[in-house]
Amino acid sequence: YYGRRRLKNLCLLLLSLLILLILYYRRHDSKRETAPAIPIHVETRTAASPPVSLKRPGILSTIEFSNSPYLELNLFSSNTIPVLVLSRACNIEVRDAIRRTWGFHRSYRDNSLRLKIFFLVGTDDLLTERIRMEQNIFDDVIQVSIPDMYSFIAYKELSAMLWVRSYLPSHSFYLKTEDDVIINMKILVNDFLPIIESVYKQNIIIGWFGTEHRVPRGNYQKFVNAMIPPSSGNINYAMSLLYAMTATAADRIMETLQDIELIEYPGDPFVTGILRDVAKVQISNLATMTDKFQYSVANEPCQTAFSKNLNLLICTSSLHTGSPKSMPEYFDAWNVLIGET
Repeated sequence: YYGRRRLKNLCLLLLSLLILLILYYRRHDSKRETAPAIPIHVETRTAASPPVSLKRPGILSTIEFSNSPYLELNLFSSNTIPVLVLSRACNIEVRDAIRRTWGFHRSYRDNSLRLKIFFLVGTDDLLTERIRMEQNIFDDVIQVSIPDMYSFIAYKELSAMLWVRSYLPSHSFYLKTEDDVIINMKILVNDFLPIIESVYKQNIIIGWFGTEHRVPRGNYQKFVNAMIPPSSGNINYAMSLLYAMTATAADRIMETLQDIELIEYPGDPFVTGILRDVAKVQISNLATMTDKFQYSVANEPCQTAFSKNLNLLICTSSLHTGSPKSMPEYFDAWNVLIGET
């Protein structure tokens, strides 16, 4: 009898201890859950607004920009020349190669001149986060609300004009190129820039003009030929790989867009050809200065092309023909150019 009673008391004691432990831990967890959280301050930055809010007539009214939140526009003085590089959102490695070669942010003319590269990319839903991360690391990627398709090249080129005139309104001209281009910076700074600097107040575009200087666009070229057949007359437009445009010319072209709601023509002939002609923008043709300015388009590796020709201003990498492995070419060509500078 006494043995059963002691066992019963022992069981009751153990049960009481178990209940106390459960109550203790429940109370402890309740305090932990209701304890006020310590606020964590996270610094966030928003992209700067354009210094000048331009009137956006016609098709320009639908264009929106997304800049890097770390882009300090007030740091770019008038002796900094903007270079707008049209790039596809997926060409992340190519942009990195350009930053580390010809697009490296350095000074020229005894520190009196700088060139600043800006990459203008279109929208790609699959790459939104990667582009945002690239913008957070670098201050040179501008995303525009235009699909990354050849059919929208005209919109992209007009976006470059609009961005420069909105965000860098005090700059008198800008250069436009593409991410499949490797530039000889020695010739650009010493020979090309003095030409545009001498006419920066004029209403003018400087580049290669003429039928023999048109860049083939693969299957897209069929669309170009269909929309603008030879019988329609000779439309004099700039080769898209590189040209310079003054602020006055850009303003005239954008003003001409006020009655245009849809662009049906291909980019190259429309912007620097049809639209330029209607806006009465003058041209300066580099094709008349072959002793100073030459180019190579998909002929041979740029490393070889620059080695053979000291007057070569630009050369296209294999990205121009669609190669996904073009990045090493930028470094190979740059090593040759460094030896020439």
